[in-house]
Amino acid sequence: MKKIETELYELLQIIGPSGQEEEVIRYIRPRMEKVLEHVHLDDYGNLLGESVCGSGAGPTVLLCAHMDTVDWIVPGREVKRDGDVLTSSEGVLGADDRAGMAIVMAAVRNVRATDFSGRLKIAFTREEEVGRCGSKAMDRDWLSDVDLAIVVDRRGNRDIVTSRGQVQPFCDPAVGVFFEQAGAAAGMPDWRAVQGGISDACTFACYGINSVNLSAGYLYEHTEQERVDLRWVKETTKLILTALDLMMAGRQEERLFPDRLCQIGR
Repeated sequence: MKKIETELYELLQIIGPSGQEEEVIRYIRPRMEKVLEHVHLDDYGNLLGESVCGSGAGPTVLLCAHMDTVDWIVPGREVKRDGDVLTSSEGVLGADDRAGMAIVMAAVRNVRATDFSGRLKIAFTREEEVGRCGSKAMDRDWLSDVDLAIVVDRRGNRDIVTSRGQVQPFCDPAVGVFFEQAGAAAGMPDWRAVQGGISDACTFACYGINSVNLSAGYLYEHTEQERVDLRWVKETTKLILTALDLMMAGRQEERLFPDRLCQIGR
């Protein structure tokens, strides 16, 4: 997991507020091309990729994080490290959602060490911070075969967000239970399905895709006290890999994807 530390640190150096994600793309695209079979920019500038794992006969899982940060990152500020905690010398850190990007990349690099056999799709979206513009602009055809969307854009270290408050469910309750069980199987029994706020998971859920939003390891986002804990970043990566590993064990695939296409909300 050492590479995730370097990648997150380097991502935090890049200033890329909403609408100005070009430098983020220049950094992360060649790294995606090393581990994915197909990488492209869509018409809106979202950076998308996909790859087949194993036979490819299992579910299609989307991993998503957003590239933009809030627009008051101070140019020239220093990313400071104290043990496993990264902070900014001045202004916001931008771990929302560069931590999510680092987690997604680590999961992609390590997925072939699991028993997952299906398709992975990766979406690094633009302009999430100003109304989820990037995810709303994504091609619905590209998303049409996605069985499960895993968004990584939640504060803290043990939340599995399965709804936007009481207003919008993101997934069948069985999906939240499955991720809690995956946490326990990974030696982290305190992961819990909870209600949360707005993220790209709202967009995918509106399209009828079972979706969750996982903690990305940061705290106090959008403030000068923002910080990210590398231990938590690695633990979320471990949760995702464990979930992918367990996804087709026993009757899990039948329970999570009864029709091989999610029907929630359709």
